[in-house]
Amino acid sequence: MPYSRMLLFCCVALAGAAGLSWPGQAAEPSKRVDRCRECHQDEKFRVQNKKLYDYFQDWLGSAHDLAGLSCTDCHGGDASQEGQEEAHQGVLPQSHAQSPFNYKNIPQTCGGCHPQVLQHFQKSRHYAQLKASGRGPSCITCHGSLDARVYSTTIVERSCANCHNAKSRNRPQVTTQAKEILGRLNHANGYRKGLSFYYKSVGRSSEMAKVDAAYRDVVQFWHEYDFKRLDVRSRDLLAELKALYMKAQQEGKERRTEQP
Repeated sequence: MPYSRMLLFCCVALAGAAGLSWPGQAAEPSKRVDRCRECHQDEKFRVQNKKLYDYFQDWLGSAHDLAGLSCTDCHGGDASQEGQEEAHQGVLPQSHAQSPFNYKNIPQTCGGCHPQVLQHFQKSRHYAQLKASGRGPSCITCHGSLDARVYSTTIVERSCANCHNAKSRNRPQVTTQAKEILGRLNHANGYRKGLSFYYKSVGRSSEMAKVDAAYRDVVQFWHEYDFKRLDVRSRDLLAELKALYMKAQQEGKERRTEQP
């Protein structure tokens, strides 16, 4: 198989929840034989095919790698085979309509592991546009592909601005709305992490279940891109987690005062 087709092999495009992981959600590390890793980590690719080498390096140590996902989980093929043709049997080029990495199919590919996010995304106008014309944002637009993650407000703002800008007159206010809402979610996540540390320190880790659920629900709802409703929900979430955090801070102060 030519190297041009092999470029697809390590272009893992799962996006949904890298950076949005929850307790018990990650897959168990696989015990399978993984010839993909043995071959594609070879230093020869640094010279022979730098792009393919970089794909593998981006995946190595990523959330998907650490969760136990291998190349074949998304691309197909047979990781137990040593021969190039045998190992890549059934791997389709990205241009093929049935390829899991055809641009139209990426949400379903990512949705195999992130079904709740997919359900919300399918309600959006972005999804309708993507399925109808093959244009519009998908998971990799904001999250990237191999080392998928939740990006900063600046990067998300730039992604939105590709379509939503003054020149296109296509709802240019969306870029500002997205930045403000994501800023609130990031702020809320800071309180969430602080609460997790506090509850763990006082033996009340079980109280994080409600906090995680509240945060997760709003983050997943983001993918409907209904910014009018999301604006309200993000403000409510931030206020709720801030109040819990301030309460925890006060409790911690009182506990320290009571100690001899």
